[in-house]
Amino acid sequence: MSCKNPDEHYCAMCDEMGGFAPNTLKSIKKLNPEFMENLHIMDKFMTEDKALDKKTKRLIALACIAVRMCEDCVYPQAKVAKNYGATKEEIIEAIQVAVLTGGVPCWSVAKEGITKLFEEWD
Repeated sequence: MSCKNPDEHYCAMCDEMGGFAPNTLKSIKKLNPEFMENLHIMDKFMTEDKALDKKTKRLIALACIAVRMCEDCVYPQAKVAKNYGATKEEIIEAIQVAVLTGGVPCWSVAKEGITKLFEEWD
């Protein structure tokens, strides 16, 4: 990709995530726009199918951020996983993996983001 400015990288990343712009990405664009190109290059790993498809990568990321206790990260990761074809059951199972590896507090961290996504889903 030959983006020439941060807005192009931002738009490309949103497109690659199924038309979704997480609040964190919006904040980076606003507060640190020169970082957008580097972030876009790094994020390519998550948006391309390789040995693991992009849906599986997002489900793994969802479990990881729940274990890392990033409550603000749950909804965006789950939303992108949904945009990549993840089912409600797969999203719940990813959180269950987080609970088994990181403890029950992972469920507490994930509950609001998952609830928000599932309410939008229906």
